Amino acid sequence: MRPAEAERIARDLYGLAVTISALPGERDCNFRLRTADAPGAAAREFVLKIQGVATDADSTDCLVSVLDHLAEQDPALPVPRLFPTQQGEAVGRFSSDGVDYATCLVSFLPGRLLAALPPSTVLLQNLGATLARVDRALRGFFHPSLTRRLAWDVRHLPELAQFSRYIESAPLRDTVDRVSNAFRACLPRLRGLRSQAIHGDCHAANLLVDVDGQSICGILDFGDMIHAPLIFEPAVAMSELLTEAVAPLDSVAAVLRGYAQGQALQTDEVELLFDIVTARHAVTLLVHAWRRDHDPRGARVLDQAAVQSGRSLDRLLNSDREALIRTWHEAAGTIPAAQTSLAVPAGSHPAAAHPAAARAVDLGRRRRLMGAGAELFYEKPLHLVRGAGVWLYDAQGRAYLDVYNNVPHVGHSHPTVVAAIQRQTAILATHTRYLHGSILEYAEQLTARLPPHLDTCIFVNSGSEANDVAWRMAQMTTGHHGGLVMEHAYHGITEAVAALTPGVGRPRDLRVVTIAPPPRHLRVGDEMGSAELNAAVRDADGAITRLAERGFEPAAFFVDSSLTSSGIFDPPAGWAAAVAARVRAAGGLIVADEVQYGLGRSGSHFWGFERRGLDPDIVTMGKPVGNGYPMGVVIANRALIEAFQATYGFFSTFGGNAVAAAAGLAVLAVLDREQLMANAVATGGYLRGQLESVAARHQCLGEVRGAGLLLGLDILGRDASAAKLRNKWIVNALASEFRILTGYEGPEASILKLRPPMPFHREHADLLVQAIDAAAAALDAGAA
Repeated sequence: MRPAEAERIARDLYGLAVTISALPGERDCNFRLRTADAPGAAAREFVLKIQGVATDADSTDCLVSVLDHLAEQDPALPVPRLFPTQQGEAVGRFSSDGVDYATCLVSFLPGRLLAALPPSTVLLQNLGATLARVDRALRGFFHPSLTRRLAWDVRHLPELAQFSRYIESAPLRDTVDRVSNAFRACLPRLRGLRSQAIHGDCHAANLLVDVDGQSICGILDFGDMIHAPLIFEPAVAMSELLTEAVAPLDSVAAVLRGYAQGQALQTDEVELLFDIVTARHAVTLLVHAWRRDHDPRGARVLDQAAVQSGRSLDRLLNSDREALIRTWHEAAGTIPAAQTSLAVPAGSHPAAAHPAAARAVDLGRRRRLMGAGAELFYEKPLHLVRGAGVWLYDAQGRAYLDVYNNVPHVGHSHPTVVAAIQRQTAILATHTRYLHGSILEYAEQLTARLPPHLDTCIFVNSGSEANDVAWRMAQMTTGHHGGLVMEHAYHGITEAVAALTPGVGRPRDLRVVTIAPPPRHLRVGDEMGSAELNAAVRDADGAITRLAERGFEPAAFFVDSSLTSSGIFDPPAGWAAAVAARVRAAGGLIVADEVQYGLGRSGSHFWGFERRGLDPDIVTMGKPVGNGYPMGVVIANRALIEAFQATYGFFSTFGGNAVAAAAGLAVLAVLDREQLMANAVATGGYLRGQLESVAARHQCLGEVRGAGLLLGLDILGRDASAAKLRNKWIVNALASEFRILTGYEGPEASILKLRPPMPFHREHADLLVQAIDAAAAALDAGAA
């Protein structure tokens, strides 16, 4: 197909006036299209794919189906998007010289081919993580063409082995025969592995890298998709990196590490990885040998890969196979049962841990060294040794779904954050009394996401310290010393902010009074009636009056924007606006505590105070901003902060150190790149709907509270004490029986608290809902 004819097709079928250039393609004709620059608009680019209907009708239909599926399941995936014809058809049709053709028009993805640059470990981990994300989105997808016979499917290696006679080198021929014979014995085990639709062809010419060389920004060519064992996805990528000489053998484990953090792997899958990778090498050599004899032009495409495949296969077979497999197990977070003294239950995802970390912990020793009052979660305390994504792993290798911890905001051990911390720690770790650019870059990126008047940062080490500074700042600015907080609020552990954390709902400090939570029936989109608004105003005025009776005026109203410890409320903006207006009229400031709800957890807004309709004077942040690396931030107007600095000469030794800045920047980058705020909307809405369906079936379950990825579920009983006991029973049952970690919340501890890391997806929500359904059924049957 000539470019001139493709140009005509683009015009006739898609109404596009374009310049055109040919792109490579193994079975179909591909063309890059570019529209002319228009006044006020940039040029647009597409890829036009043209296939013969007689030979590729099924694959064309599969391409359309899979792109539609991916766009539905994960709209932010870096894969091509499909554009219809002028008549609204997904597939265009035309005839030329008596031959019928089908066309697809997809988006052109910018970026550099992975083949063009040596990848870093960070990029390889990101590659693995991106493949895991693709495979998560592909769950449930099927098309009949995925079962077609494809030469590159390593399961057909025993049939391809007959072509080894075309391999000219006798030693290489013997090697390929040896690999083929060994792989034949693996086939029964392969058939027992979990399988689904996979891309199946992620090599360096199908992957695009962003300008920084740190992330995969495009995955091309879904033409070789198959239904196959899931482990084939990372295995093919690892093998292709080796056969194309893009990455050395000792670095490809990074692909597996990234993949496992987004898609937990199983021991038996990793045990077969060496055989799959070597088999893929053998397939490359056999396909090349056959083409040299039957299709010399097609063979030339594989000439270099064949040379490198022979060398790489030799290195693989002469390496310490067991040591290599151990390395891959460590990267994947799996431990074969034979390598541990503790049995690993079937279906678990064992953790690779340092032997010292895996040793049993003596509770008596812990009490002696940490004190008997050191808090532990769950009736059967957990000994956790590793985390990845939304999963935590214990010393026995059992996986626990984390639906509680908001500190690892973008996921436990996220490779981007880990790499940023490692890289900066190896260079410099010092404080802000020296000049350093990264903390300024972080401050700029953070304040750019806030209202214009919130333009200056003070860096500390935790949310408690941030609230401590904000409390001092509010008192200094206003000259007042009274505080208003929500009933049962929690704002930290320093002596100053302990006053803002009332025990059993009542402040111990005379300077602090509480405001009642909004009516529980109100939702964020509701219109507040005059009676409800008047009630909010009366409550705020009553609190201010109580302060005045004690001789204090309000310095600040502190509000956790998710209203979590008060009971997980999600009122309309009118409620918070009414309270804030009364506080401001009395001379107080508004402090938004974003430790719980900041960084997009609500899904609807990046900051919780935006969802509440508040315009705060000070914003505080803590644990999640560094994904667990100690960091807290206070943000306010520059004049206010400079006045505070002039008065107190405030400085924090570790606050804003270069490593913390690197962690904070990495968290923001991951939030944007992985579209985690959009995921909070999609998964949070889905989870809420599923929980409401389950609650309707069980007497012990009540209202679902909250929004995004911070939800609560009321547990009901004959009275408050019974509800609390039932909730504690559920929390412990979910942990011990279902390996799902949750917590309890609210004044009576009767709310099941669900606050997972942000990469929490529908498949995780389904696991949670199934477990809650089963636990509730046991409660209804009288278990507690």
